[in-house]
Amino acid sequence: MKILILGAGAIGGYFGGRLVQAGAEVSFLVRERRAAQLRERGLVVRSPHGDFTVPVRALTQEQIDGPADLVLLTCKAYDLDPAIESIAPAVGANTIVVPLLNGLAHIERLQSAFGPAAIAGGSCGIPATLTPDGEVVQLGGFHRIVFGMLAGTSAAADTRLAQLATLYRTTPVEVELSNDMMLALWEKFVALATLAAMTCLMRGAVGDILAADDGAALLDEAYAACEGTARAAGHAPREAAMAGFRKMFSDRQSTMTASMLRDLEGGGRTEGVHIVGDMLARARAAGIDPGPLRAAWCHLQVAEHRKQREQ
Repeated sequence: MKILILGAGAIGGYFGGRLVQAGAEVSFLVRERRAAQLRERGLVVRSPHGDFTVPVRALTQEQIDGPADLVLLTCKAYDLDPAIESIAPAVGANTIVVPLLNGLAHIERLQSAFGPAAIAGGSCGIPATLTPDGEVVQLGGFHRIVFGMLAGTSAAADTRLAQLATLYRTTPVEVELSNDMMLALWEKFVALATLAAMTCLMRGAVGDILAADDGAALLDEAYAACEGTARAAGHAPREAAMAGFRKMFSDRQSTMTASMLRDLEGGGRTEGVHIVGDMLARARAAGIDPGPLRAAWCHLQVAEHRKQREQ
């Protein structure tokens, strides 16, 4: 199976590197600077599960030499449109695209670009970063990837997704081939929207929020809005997921924040519109009380407007 991975940063580099370890035929579609880096040093991964360096095939868009069997899309949501343009030469009649993006809004955009049959669902979780010298560093032991068919995905994709799961099972990565991928996407959306909204709004970690007088109540209200929106959409989170969320959002010692807060405080672009803004819009459309989501989205918008004004 010929696999193309858009990006060789923290997500694409890590999960793509594991596929290279598994012996898959993998190419990385990257910008010229990253391509030169990969050709010179290989893909360098630092991980609690063992460091490794592997030679990889790095391509720029003009070097794509035909359709791939499967494309892993690992860009940020705000880079989706240029990413679609970049992978287009590699998407043929039988190509399956598996996006590992946060939220849900990207699904319809990809289906519009390439047709519903070509789009599967995907999600991943890993604390990782890309260092200035091009090393992918896993910051904790957690590394999970989930993918599966969506309602419109071609039946032929089932075999390729099964092959992808088999490849990952030869690596340390925790992998799940989901039989209800939309539910899996909604579950992550609920958790991430709650975490991003509250840690960005309050400019602190979960433990910091819980230490405030009304912190626990506001966190509960944000979670209830997100969870209620998922239920209204017909994708109520499973009890196991909900138990995990309750534990995550009640840990008074937690230093957890959303990566969106780090982006916000660093002055970078955020996925606010794709996560907090989109969840708020869906809550309103479903008649769900959005609670603190309103203030969180306003906070993110104000920060963006101020950044643009001061540039």
